[in-house]
Amino acid sequence: MSRLRAKVDAVLKRGVDLALAGATLTVLVPTLPILAAAIRLDSAGPIFFACSRLGVGGRAIRLRKFRTMIHDAPELFNPDGSRLVEKNDSRVTRMGAFLRGGLDELPQVLNVLRGELSFIGPRPDDLYAIDLYRGSDWLKLSITPGITGLAQVNGRNELPYKERLKYDVYYALNRDLWLDARIFVRTIQIALGMRPTEPLVDYEHVARLADSNEVLELAKAIEERVRGERR
Repeated sequence: MSRLRAKVDAVLKRGVDLALAGATLTVLVPTLPILAAAIRLDSAGPIFFACSRLGVGGRAIRLRKFRTMIHDAPELFNPDGSRLVEKNDSRVTRMGAFLRGGLDELPQVLNVLRGELSFIGPRPDDLYAIDLYRGSDWLKLSITPGITGLAQVNGRNELPYKERLKYDVYYALNRDLWLDARIFVRTIQIALGMRPTEPLVDYEHVARLADSNEVLELAKAIEERVRGERR
């Protein structure tokens, strides 16, 4: 992608983000009292869950989402260090099960307005995940994270963490408005209960790209820059 096209795409992407954020707020604001009451009536605890995540360049950003688990739910992890999210997780409340799949992330539209998130981009990782990055994984930190992304519409938590990272790397290298549009449409389909069987991008192609020498060299430069800024 040429520098000019990249700049034009970035401006257009920001414009789309602001337009979608405005539209989302017009829906969220009137329904917020209803959702808040439903969450509180369903289980004791706060309405929102706040957490810190890795933003572009490895800088920490503060996110909020509607609480979907019981208050003070124990943190569980997979053997690879990623956060455990089970299909029938006993920690998830009844209202939380309804909200999961996209609605719980709606408060993050405020992060979109601040430019910390985009609607489309890799989901931001926990702060500790930076110690889990290897090889091309570092490319994930080269772009603005998103509310939904390529990994989320190609299996989400059903994918092993390392596979999700490779989808994030692919997106970082191939992002454009057409890919964003396809991810957005697939996100809506999933939110409506549809389960498309064909991936937007074949994983074998994704893995080959992520493991190529050229990409690994690029990721090494990003790793050195991020580590240098964190010292």
